[in-house]
Amino acid sequence: MVKSKSPNKQRKAQYNAPLHTKRKRVTARLQLDSNDKRFEGIRNITVRVGDTVRVVRGDYAHGGKRERTNEAKTGAILSVDSNSGRLTIEGCTIVNSNNQEEPYPIHVSNVVVTKIDESDKLRVQQLTSKRS
Repeated sequence: MVKSKSPNKQRKAQYNAPLHTKRKRVTARLQLDSNDKRFEGIRNITVRVGDTVRVVRGDYAHGGKRERTNEAKTGAILSVDSNSGRLTIEGCTIVNSNNQEEPYPIHVSNVVVTKIDESDKLRVQQLTSKRS
């Protein structure tokens, strides 16, 4: 990491960082729907395909661009773009000029994780192990 306090150099370092470093920055707040004692004390989590998220900011925080409801869009993550920090979420689509629906990428800072995909046992083990 750059030791400079200059915002310009910080942005440059973040943009030019290697992909394995950018991947660790794709994290979101953890707010589980059910109280699970195993994940107590975990604040943020690196998002993965299969996790269920709720959009809390932007157009899809209130149902969508055309449908104004008080319900936030909730869906599983279909893909993660580590380079731009954006997620493709199930149900968050936009109609393009050819009247075809395509997934609308949402930045990871605008979502909260509501359910963790527990198919990877090693990931669950690392999250639930004692941290000092």
